[in-house]
Amino acid sequence: MTYGLDAHATTLGKLLGPPHLFDVPAFQRAYSWTTEEAGQLIEDLLLALGEGDAQASTSGYFLGPILLLDGSSPNAQAGGARSFQIIDGQQRLATLTVLACVLRDLVRRDGHALPELDRMIGGGSEAGAPTRCRLQMRGSAQHTMATCIQAPGTTLVEAARENLSESEALLLAVRDQFVEALADRDTATLMRLAAFLHDACSVVVITSRDVDRAHRTFAALNNRGRPLERCDIINAELMDSVTGDELARLQRDWETLGTRLGASLEMLFSHVRAAVGDVRAPVIAEIRRLATAAGGGAKFIDTVLMPFGHALADIQAADHRGSPESAEINRRLRHLSWLPSTEWLPPLLLWWTRHHDDAHALAAFLARIDRLGFGMRVLGLGADKRQSRMQQLRTTIERGHALTLVGGPLDFSSEEMRNIRHNLRDLHRRSQLTCKLVLMRLESELAGDPGALDSEGLTVEHILPQKPARTSMWRNWFADPEEREACTGSLGNLVLVPRALNERARNQDFERKHAIFFAENAPPLPRLTAELRDVKTWNATQIRAREERLLAILDAMWHLNGAAGESGMTAERVGLRRRKKAQAAE
Repeated sequence: MTYGLDAHATTLGKLLGPPHLFDVPAFQRAYSWTTEEAGQLIEDLLLALGEGDAQASTSGYFLGPILLLDGSSPNAQAGGARSFQIIDGQQRLATLTVLACVLRDLVRRDGHALPELDRMIGGGSEAGAPTRCRLQMRGSAQHTMATCIQAPGTTLVEAARENLSESEALLLAVRDQFVEALADRDTATLMRLAAFLHDACSVVVITSRDVDRAHRTFAALNNRGRPLERCDIINAELMDSVTGDELARLQRDWETLGTRLGASLEMLFSHVRAAVGDVRAPVIAEIRRLATAAGGGAKFIDTVLMPFGHALADIQAADHRGSPESAEINRRLRHLSWLPSTEWLPPLLLWWTRHHDDAHALAAFLARIDRLGFGMRVLGLGADKRQSRMQQLRTTIERGHALTLVGGPLDFSSEEMRNIRHNLRDLHRRSQLTCKLVLMRLESELAGDPGALDSEGLTVEHILPQKPARTSMWRNWFADPEEREACTGSLGNLVLVPRALNERARNQDFERKHAIFFAENAPPLPRLTAELRDVKTWNATQIRAREERLLAILDAMWHLNGAAGESGMTAERVGLRRRKKAQAAE
C-alpha cells in the first residue's frame, strides 16, 4: 500500500463516470457558490463551445485541480465501485453536476437522451456499484440535490422554497439559472454542450490514501483552506515592521475595513492589483511589491489599501450621499452590480479614489462605464477582451489622459456601435443572460428605480412562444413560419416576469398567458410587462413597433447614433429570406 500522491489529467466524463462515487465529507464547508460564479461558468463554457463572437476553443476547457481522498480498498475487486471523498473541488463538481442534470432534462423534454450525462449523474444500475447518484452532498443539501436536481425531470419542476438552508437555496438558484440560460436553445446546441462537458472539459485529479497528506496538499493549493488566509498573510507582512501606537491604529483601521467589506475583503487585494499593479502577477507577490514601492507596509495601508477598501465598500453599498448627483450615482452602481463579472471595478476604484470629492465628474464617469460594461456584453466579447478594454481604461486614468478623446477606451467604434444595434435585434438567441440584463436596463430607464428590481427572481419570457403547439392559436396569428421565427426572437416580443409566472405561462396561448400575468393574485410585474395589460391581441406589427420603441430608448441611453429612418432589421430579415426562397424555387 502506498501513501503517496497520484496526479493525472482526465476528462470530466471519465472522472464522473463508472465506477467512481464521490462523497462530500462532514468536515467540508457547505455548498456556497452563487449565481455569479455559476453564471460565469456557463458563460465561459458557452464561449469555449463557440457561441457568440468568440472563437471556438480548440483545446477544450480546463476546470482546475480536484483533490480526492481514495477511500476504496486497495484489494477491491477490479471493476467494482471506487469511493472518494472530495477534499478540494466540491463547489465545482456540485455545480457541474447541476449543469449535467439540467442538460439531461432539457434534452429529454425534447424527446432525446444523453446516456453520457446519465452515467455522469448516476443513480441507475451499474455492475459492481450501488444504485446511487455519482455525487453525494452532505447535510440538508443532499436532500435538495437528490430530489430537486439529480432525479430525472426534477430540474424543470418548481421546487418548494420554504425552510431551506442556505446551501439548499443556493443549489436551487444555480439550477434555475442554468435552466434559464439553456431552456430556449435548440436541441443540437444542448447536445453539443453536453458532449463538450463530457469530452472536452478536463481536470487534474490528485488522489491520496493518506488523509494527512491530502490535507497538507489542500493547504498548499488553497492557502490552508481558510477563506481569509490570504488576508492574514498580507496583514502580517504589511505590519511586520510596525510597532507601538501606530500598529494599534493600523490594526483598528484594518478591523473597521474588514467589518465594512465582510467577505469582499478577500477580493480587495485582487482589485487593488488590477487597479494599480500588474494583473499578471500573483496577488500576494504584487501587493508586497506595491507596498515596497509605497514606502513600506504602514504607508501602503494608509495611502492605498484604506482608500481603495472604503471606496469598494461605498460602491457595493450603492449609497452615495450629500450631492444632487447622488441618486444618479447610486442608480448607475446598481446597474453595474447586475453584471456577472467585475472587470469594471478596478478602473472605477481608481477613478473613485482620485475624484470622490467631485460628484458631477463621478456621475459622468459612471454613465460612461455603465455604457461600456453593458455594451461589451451585447457585443459578445469574452472575458479576456473585456478585461483588456478595462485595463486600457485603467492605464488612461493612471496617466491622467483625457477620457473624452474620440476613440478612447470608453468609446465604441462606429463598427462596434453598428454591431451593438445589430445584436440587439436578436439578442436572446445570442445570449439569454445578456438579454435579461438589457431588459433590466430598459426597465430601470422606464421605471427609474433599479433597486426595486429582483434580478434573481425575474426571467425572460417570449410572449409569442418559441415552440407553440401545432394546434395553438399562435399558428393562426403567425401563419408564415419565417415571420413567426423572426418575431419570436425580436426584442419587441420579450418581457420580464417572475420565475413562477414564466413556468406557468411558457407555451400558452395569448389569452391564457395574459390571464396568468394579470391575475388579481399575481405578483407585481415590471413596467415593461405591466404596460401590456390592456393589449388584447399580439401580432407582427405590434412586435415590430415595440422593438423599434425599445431600440430607440436604448439608442438614447447609450448614444448608439442609429439613423432615424433606419428600417427594422426584423422585417428586412423576413424579406431577405422570402427573396432567397423565391430565387431558389425559380
